[in-house]
Amino acid sequence: MTTPDVARPVRLPRRSRQGVVMGMDPWQLTCVAFAAIVVLVAVNRFGPPGLLYAAPLYLPVGAFAFVTVHGDSAPRQVGLWLMKQLRHATGATRHHFRPERSHIAGTLNIPGIRASVQLWDVEGVACVYNPHDRSVSVTAEVEVEGFLMKDIPERFDLAQQWSPVLASFTQRPGIKRAVLQERTIPTTIRAARDHYEGVVLRRSADAASPVNRNYERVMDRSERFAVSHRNYLTFTLDLIALGPQLKALGGGERAVKSLAALEARNLADALRASRITVRRWLSPRDIAALTRIAFDPEFAANVQNRPDDRSGVDPAAIGPTYLEEPRGKNGIVYSDSGVHTTMWIHEWPRSDAAVGFVEPIVFARMPSTGEAITHIFSIVLTPVSVKKAMKRIEDDKKVWRGNEKLRAKRGADGSAADAADWEALERQEEEIVAGHGEFRYGAYLTVTAPDEAKLDEAIAGMRNALARAGMEPQILYCQQAEALMVNALPVGLGMK
Repeated sequence: MTTPDVARPVRLPRRSRQGVVMGMDPWQLTCVAFAAIVVLVAVNRFGPPGLLYAAPLYLPVGAFAFVTVHGDSAPRQVGLWLMKQLRHATGATRHHFRPERSHIAGTLNIPGIRASVQLWDVEGVACVYNPHDRSVSVTAEVEVEGFLMKDIPERFDLAQQWSPVLASFTQRPGIKRAVLQERTIPTTIRAARDHYEGVVLRRSADAASPVNRNYERVMDRSERFAVSHRNYLTFTLDLIALGPQLKALGGGERAVKSLAALEARNLADALRASRITVRRWLSPRDIAALTRIAFDPEFAANVQNRPDDRSGVDPAAIGPTYLEEPRGKNGIVYSDSGVHTTMWIHEWPRSDAAVGFVEPIVFARMPSTGEAITHIFSIVLTPVSVKKAMKRIEDDKKVWRGNEKLRAKRGADGSAADAADWEALERQEEEIVAGHGEFRYGAYLTVTAPDEAKLDEAIAGMRNALARAGMEPQILYCQQAEALMVNALPVGLGMK
């Protein structure tokens, strides 16, 4: 019997570079098609001289299709930039919350259409209802005790037990999305201070003694290095697909709450079988606290030092009082006491990676001071049914074969990247036939700092951590407010 190699067991699906045609995205194809139409019209109207007459028009547009900006196609980046300018013109890039103004009951202080999201309390568990896509989400704080401190074989065993849980999501209708999220924020050492004060009180120790004063100084100096790492799993249900079950439960809001509570219990049982501990299901006040801290990092200590009977934040204070995408700065967004940049992870490890390869990201540090980088790292998983997955692979193979024929007509040989795309499709098909599930996935990383200078340093430190993990980020230019919402709100959101 052979023992599996657990040193590098993780293999993430390769992101295809085939595009729609010849590696071009729809934005690039639109520019090429426009240039071709201009050439056709000019030749039909003026004959061969029309190529010269129309050259000032079709040549720049055609060449523009193949230019890249910030690692993305220039046509797409220009489209996003124009959309941001339109938002600037309409005042949609700045949000000010006015507490004294009247607000519609049931709405939240969140910019945009997400203000209509509703927080329902079901036996102490927050059910987040999104009326726009008819979905409901529940969020659990989870932990695997000392996962990153365990040996590689133990990590591998835990990953193997977690894999069937993820695979089951693709086999059950109605599961819209699952979001795995890790949040790192500065915290306090209140527990250590409370313990110290309790010991001094019980033993009637002299607080003014040199030993006690020295211990207090140690606590004061260590306060700024205290960091909290928390992991969350958000489970989103598609209420349209689950319509028959809702009808069987009586329909309406009560049926949605009952269904969410039932699925939360089922998920807790599945996680427990995978040796993943559900520390707690987040309540509405917990959801509001996480969101509020994301927008206002300086408010974190206030929330963390509250007693248990007053923990969390009232949902009325969930959102920012100030949010702005500054003009001329397309890679950042301002909020109450923080400056944020959100990146999309567009390149995962190209070679097999060890379980826990995201460890450098979790423990990323400032290059100069060594302080922990405040960040939110989210992996958004959208289950794909076996039928849709097989159809997607078949369509991708057709695109690959079409591109291969076009390359052959031009006398161009295929590259190693093209060969790797085909091998990835073959491997994915084999894995689905073998019973593994497929997910459409995306990852977003929000880095937060008190000002732009520290944000630049934090991004530099995070890029170093991403490089060590074999991952490559891309800043979501002209989309920072939307991207921040995806990470700040623990309600199972994604970006199209």
